[in-house]
This record gives sequence, structure tokens and C-alpha cells, in this order.
Amino acid sequence: MPKFSPYRDFWLRLGVSVLLAFFFVFLGSDSISDIVKGKYFVADVLAGFALTFITTSAVNIITAYLDEQYAWNKYFTTRLLYQIIAAVAIPAIFVLAFMYTYLIVLLGFKKEEVQFFYTEFPIAVLFILFWNVVYVGYFFYRESKKSNRELLSLKEQLFTLQNVKTGSDVIPTLHEKMIADIKEEETDFTESSSTTKIKILVAVSGNKNIPIPVETIAYFFKDGNYTTLKTFQSETYLLNHSLDELMKLLEETLFFRANRQFIINLKACHYFTNEDNGKLEVHLIPEHNDSVIISQKRAPAFKEWLNK
Repeated sequence: MPKFSPYRDFWLRLGVSVLLAFFFVFLGSDSISDIVKGKYFVADVLAGFALTFITTSAVNIITAYLDEQYAWNKYFTTRLLYQIIAAVAIPAIFVLAFMYTYLIVLLGFKKEEVQFFYTEFPIAVLFILFWNVVYVGYFFYRESKKSNRELLSLKEQLFTLQNVKTGSDVIPTLHEKMIADIKEEETDFTESSSTTKIKILVAVSGNKNIPIPVETIAYFFKDGNYTTLKTFQSETYLLNHSLDELMKLLEETLFFRANRQFIINLKACHYFTNEDNGKLEVHLIPEHNDSVIISQKRAPAFKEWLNK
């Protein structure tokens, strides 16, 4: 039998059962005190509680099972039919049988003396319908949250799986909202370490997808409005992501944000020299035309990074 998990609403069902038990006992009564002092008050309350709790629990289990086997968004017509039969009609018949057994068989009332079948029972059916609607609404609420999580996961995958173009091809841009969410930090190069670090960048050349292990990338640098990567084999690829975005994906022990223009691989650091005002100049392998200068503020972090 397939596994499924009933809704976790025990305390809600318990509280509703208590309230409805008293509601049905006092329904249609002119004097509450007479009902409380009545011979069957305690028995009626207990019977009403047991009936309501069993009914709501049955609707809970049936609906949870149908959610697993016949989701509303996949089998709407079939699910509606099964829901009406299994979670409305059957519980209604159970209520009728339960109260008939309690009132007629156990307490010995005559059918014409009992008002339940003409007053309380229609209300009980309406409550069963309402309880079904509650669970159906909760199903779509959970599906909405699940869709949002899947959309977020898809965005993260699209962000991780880089769309890279080579040469002078047009580079696709990110969705505006994604761009807004990952704006460059102009004054702080420190990136969050909570993002999953990638091992592969996928370069796209025409209809070819070229996986590039990140450890083979010597450095990333800004070239006008574009970000460019250069491998240790001196191959270059244009990227459609900023350096700030890349730092969220790269392993901090392997790559260092030298300045606003460069992210460098540890193995690409051939040597560095001390410059004026405490600055450092890093010489890279393979060589780059522009100087890679690390500011006085960033110099201690660079030296600490080298010793990790």
C-alpha cells in the first residue's frame, strides 16, 4: 500500500469536536440549564464528541490518501468523484448510522421522537462538506508553496549552470528580477559562503556545451561591460555574470577577489611585489596585459588567503 501522511491537525480536530459536541447538544434548546441537568447530557456530549472526532479524522485520512494518489491538479474529475464518495457520502452515512445506533438502539427512543435526523443531520452534512473544503484549500496552499520552492530551485540551477558565449556572440542577459537580487556590491568584496560551490562552468559555443572545471580557470576579469574567464591553457570565454555573482559560486580557498576587475586562482599567482602605500601587484600565469593591483586594505586578506 502506498505511503501517505495524514494532515497534522490533531489539536484542531480535538477542539472542533468539543465545540460541535456542545453545539449539537444545545441546538434547538430553550433552556441550557435544563439540558445540563438532563439525564443524557454527559452521554450526548461524549457521543457528539466521539462522532465528530471520528468523522473529521476519517475525512483527514481519506483526503490525505487521495492527495497522494489523485492530486487535484492532475486528476480533477476523478478526484472530485472520489472525494464526494469517500470523504462526503461515506462519512455522512457513518454519522447517520452512528446516531441511529446511539439514539434508537442504545437509548431506546422511537424514530418519530428523535429530531436529529431532520435538524442536526443536515447541519452535520454541511459541516462535512466544509471540512472537505478546508482540506482542499490546504492542498492548493501547499502546492503553491511547493511551486514557489521549485521556482526558486530552478532559478538557483539556472544561476549555477552558466550560459556562456564565446567570441562576439550575443550574450543573453539575466531576468531583471534576478539581476536586481544579485546587484554588485561596489564597496565590499566579501561574499556569502552559504551558496553551494560549483565545480564546473558550462561554456556554450554555438550548439555545443563545453564543461570547464573551475580549477582549470586561471582568473576572471572585467573587459568593458563583459566578464571574461581565462584558463591556464590561455583560452578565453565571455560570461553573462558579474564578478560578484561568480564569487558566490566559487570556492573561497581556490579563488580570491583581488579588486573590482579581477578574481584570481591561487595557482595562477606566479608572484607578487610590494608597491607604494602598502599595495601589492600580483603577476599571473598566464600573463595579463593589465596590472593586477591589490589595495592596502585588501592586502592582509590576500596574504591570509595564500596561507590557507
